[in-house]
Parts: sequence; C-alpha cells; structure tokens
Amino acid sequence: MADLHDMVRFMDDLLDVGSIADYCPIGLQVEGAREVSGVVTGVSACMPLFERAVAERARMVLVHHGMFWDNESRVVRGSLKERLRFLLSNDLSLVAYHLPLDRHPQVGNNARIFQELGLVGWRDFGRYKGQSIACMGELPEALPFDDFLQRVNRVFGGDAFHLPFGPGTVKTVAICSGGAPDLVREAIEKKADVFLTGEAGEYVYHLAREEGIHFIGAGHHRTERLGIQALGERLCRQFDVKCRFVDIPNPI
Repeated sequence: MADLHDMVRFMDDLLDVGSIADYCPIGLQVEGAREVSGVVTGVSACMPLFERAVAERARMVLVHHGMFWDNESRVVRGSLKERLRFLLSNDLSLVAYHLPLDRHPQVGNNARIFQELGLVGWRDFGRYKGQSIACMGELPEALPFDDFLQRVNRVFGGDAFHLPFGPGTVKTVAICSGGAPDLVREAIEKKADVFLTGEAGEYVYHLAREEGIHFIGAGHHRTERLGIQALGERLCRQFDVKCRFVDIPNPI
C-alpha cells in the first residue's frame, strides 16, 4: 500500500509541473481511496479504462488525457456525470499529466519516441507559451525514407499515414506526439527531413509538398502510449505497488 497524496507529489516533482502552463488540471483530478495498492495506466480517461481498473482491483487510474479541459463546459452531465459517478462509487482516483508528460526528458512521450527510434543529439523543439514541449535529433546514419518509415511502423504497431515529400535519405527528425500538425512549420524552419506527430491537418499536404519535408502522422493515441507506461513504471517502482498498462483501442 502507498499513500495517494505521496504518489501524486512524487509525480508532480518528477514532472516539474509548475514549469509549464497547461490547459487542463495537472495531477490529481478525482480523489479516491487514500491507500493505493495498485495502479492502472492508460492514454485517455474513459469508462472502459475505469472498468478495467476495478477488475484489476486498482485504486488509481493514471492517464495522459484526463476528464477536464479549459475549453469545455463545467456542467456535469452526460458521459462526464457517468464517469464521475463510477469513479466515486468505486473509490477510484484519477490522476492526469498532459504537457508535463509530453516534455519530460526521460519518461515523456517525445523522449520515449526519441529513444525508440534510435535518435541522438537531443534538441528542444515545439514551442508552447515560451517552453519546449517536444524534441528533435539525428539518426546516427542517414536512412532511406522507406526504411525509416518501417522503423516508425514497428515502434507504433501500424501503417502510419505519411506524405513522402522530403529527401530520398533522411537524417534529421523532429517529433511531437499527439495532435501537433501546426509544428510542421517549425520543423521546416529547423530544416528537419521528417516531422513525426500523431495527426495531420488538411493544409499539411500542400505545405509539406512545396517545402520538401516528409510528414508522418502515426496516430494521436499510438504516439502517446509510451510516456504513460514509463511514468507508471517509475511510480510503481518508487512505491512498490502493482502497475498495469491497459491499452484501450483508439484508431485516431
């Protein structure tokens, strides 16, 4: 057993949550049982994840995408009401880390992608309110783009959407997990051969083609699985509690 608030403080400190502004509550969003014997992690707060947490006898659900966002209504109704009812009736805590998890240099989504793709020479990338939330780097040796794309598909487990408009061989890669197609412009400015994110925007096609950059949209959900797994593993090692990552399918 571990204390809920000790665990949240550990993650708040690890992720340096005060260093960046976010557009959602960071950390504890719903308070459940004070004593935590197990943690279920997942990308996004949703009923199937909460139900799995109860089945696993967990007392904390740890996610990247929580339930509350600054641009959404504060009226508790519909699916939000049902989610809250379920969490409270089962004494489940919901803890969420969004941008602080994207940007962390060890357990963050972008850091884990950087490592899995075998990149070197970390550089800050992806400016948000004066802070970097992403990264870019180099392949140790240039690769044909098709070979690099195969590597991406192995990491994320699927056939990533891609616009093959860059050079035949690639070396410099810019990364921002999730939904960040706008950052293709920064990738162009910083002379990346490839920009990898989760989602595309309609405008990206012509921009990438005319600027000569490869664009890969590997999936919002898929590109944000690695960080929450790494954070959960770090948390549970620290407090000696059980942790299970549950991947609720999401094709977007």
